Formats: sequence, structure tokens, C-alpha cells
Amino acid sequence: MANVEVSGGAAETPPPGASRSAVSIVLWNDRRKQILQAAVGGALVAVLKYAGVPLPAVCGGKGVCGTCKISLMREWADKLPPPQKREQRLLAHLKAVPGERLSCQITLTAELDGIEVCAPDSP
Repeated sequence: MANVEVSGGAAETPPPGASRSAVSIVLWNDRRKQILQAAVGGALVAVLKYAGVPLPAVCGGKGVCGTCKISLMREWADKLPPPQKREQRLLAHLKAVPGERLSCQITLTAELDGIEVCAPDSP
């Protein structure tokens, strides 16, 4: 289970120079902003599922089904490492647009603190 804290308010920022063991994720859902807190090193898909985002992720995070596809705000999409070949092929097959990625292939790092994610439409 992911170590996740869900809140509607702003996340606290550690003092300068402090190591960060958690990151904030800004989830946009129906034009509402929700702040999630999660441990560094976890997969984004686990945090989103724990927060109730409808992501089936039927392959269990192996990056082969495409059911965890999410949209990222452009500035954050540009900060992620490029997708691996498997993810690239699947995104092409799914006709993904720029800024869409598989959330199971995104590992949370301190550099992603504040990442903004748009929840997919509910089925």
C-alpha cells in the first residue's frame, strides 16, 4: 500500500537544505484541486489509485495495458525522463497526445515535488 496523505490544502515545504522523503502531487479533478502526499520512490499510479482516481491498471504496473494513462501539465511532462520503448509503443498505439503518460511508469522523485496531474474522466 502506498504511503499517501490526501488533503485539500497546501502542502508544507521543508526548510532549505532538508532532505525530502515525501512529495506533493497536485491532482486536478473536475476543475478541483486536491493535494496528495506520497513517499519518494513510489509509483504515481499507486498514489492516484489510493486517492480514488479510476485507474484500472489491470497489468499491475508492468506498462503493457495502458489503463493507467494520465495527463500531466505540460511543464511537468517536460521534466519527466522520456518514456522507455515499451511505453512509447503503447502510447503510440493508444494515440496519446503530448503530456500523456502511463502513471505506472512514473517513479516519484524529489524533483517531481508539486507535479500536476489531471485525473482521467470517470467511466
